[in-house]
Amino acid sequence: MKHGFSTLVLLLSLLFNATAGEPVLVGDTAVRIDQWLQQLEKEKHFSGGVLVMSKGATILRKGYGWANQAQRIPFDERTLACMGSITKTFTAMAVLKLEEQGKLKVTDTLGKFFSKVPSDKSGITLHQLMTHSGGFAEIFENDGGDYAKLTKEEFLQRAFREPLMYQPGSRSLYSNVGMSVAAAVIEEVSHQSFESFVRNELLQPVGIGDIAYDYPDSETRRIAHGYDQGTDWGTLMDRYREFGGPYWNLYGNGGFYASISAMETFLRAILDEKILTPAAIAKQQTKHIEEWDTEGRSFFGYGCALGQSRRGTPVIQNGGSNGIYFADMLIYPKDDVALYVVTNDNRMIANRVMAGITQLVFLGKIEQDPLVVQARFESPLAEAMYDAIGKRGAAEFRKNGNGLIDSLGVGDNDMILLEVGQQLSRENRREETIALYELYTQRYPSIVIAWNDLGDAYRAVGRKTDARRCYEQALKLRPGNPRATEALKLL
Repeated sequence: MKHGFSTLVLLLSLLFNATAGEPVLVGDTAVRIDQWLQQLEKEKHFSGGVLVMSKGATILRKGYGWANQAQRIPFDERTLACMGSITKTFTAMAVLKLEEQGKLKVTDTLGKFFSKVPSDKSGITLHQLMTHSGGFAEIFENDGGDYAKLTKEEFLQRAFREPLMYQPGSRSLYSNVGMSVAAAVIEEVSHQSFESFVRNELLQPVGIGDIAYDYPDSETRRIAHGYDQGTDWGTLMDRYREFGGPYWNLYGNGGFYASISAMETFLRAILDEKILTPAAIAKQQTKHIEEWDTEGRSFFGYGCALGQSRRGTPVIQNGGSNGIYFADMLIYPKDDVALYVVTNDNRMIANRVMAGITQLVFLGKIEQDPLVVQARFESPLAEAMYDAIGKRGAAEFRKNGNGLIDSLGVGDNDMILLEVGQQLSRENRREETIALYELYTQRYPSIVIAWNDLGDAYRAVGRKTDARRCYEQALKLRPGNPRATEALKLL
């Protein structure tokens, strides 16, 4: 390993030791992890792929459960599953590749690339887009969802037309819109589509062909179906074919499919300096700006977040989900450990699986059951409501939520609703979160935290008018409330 490598490259001395596509299981730690994952597969509907790299070697690379239950196709090392917002890592690396090629600088502004950008947005830099500090909302208000037909020109017109949430560079709030704008810059500069540039300049030169949006029909059996509470949701490819996408609500910010073997090869290529130089990787993995409202617990690099583990060691985190597929990637530079988990059944999501794996890697055992710590609640009523909402979905809960609450015997215990709402919010289940808090504020209109939480949920989906109404109501109930006061400044 060369001297002067960045943090990420140092930690990724994680060479794989078997042919890509074959399972890897090496050492006692890997055996313990595998045994636990097999138990989850058998008892808790775990389905997905796991990659564990430690001390210079891959110790576990294996699939579990089903890529396609109906056709009895197992999830294996070559199964293609959606990584969600980990796609943002590739967007950031594509910008850095163009900088290496001398075609742009991360300090360049949008005004350099787009002639019709308005004055309030013309000074936004690529650096700000990649660190979620450009001022764009997470998504457009009433955006129509990930598969809405939206061309690049229409997307840019809307991005440039809608008001910013805050002064660029003044804070950092997660933004899918901002990363898609960065993808549009990549297309303007490279004269290729975003996906083509990633394929041609980042992936194919190092022999990776299994990271992309869409795949030919010949690869259908390798594509993992998603399962929503056990029901076959299909695949993103199904939706691309139905709507003609992918379109720009998703493009550049999420939606890539990859196999765990491809992800392993991708990490190795970073180690071998075959994609970006050490200087570019170091720039990507720098703590550029604190993520707003995390009290110093999380910082944004370029297309990633940086923080501390529970042991006080640095960790680089990338995660993503569309509510069906979940993916999580954790890198521990001090420990020479990197972990990747992707799941295709939302009854057992990636971050819960990851919580157990990290304990087995660093402690040798599971001291705190991640299914209890992360998925369950102090009250069994909260657990029952959480499960019921998952089975019914947001639309059904809006129709019959009061009946469900009464049937469960929740009574006047509003803390049950708070527990469930905050858990749904942590899992990024936006519509279910909104549906629950809408009912919560109807039943308990004097609970300040419920109005603030509902405001945050509306703001996350770009519903600024509704968010403002919630924060104003919180201030009526508790004048001077700092959370609502600060949130209103962002709208």
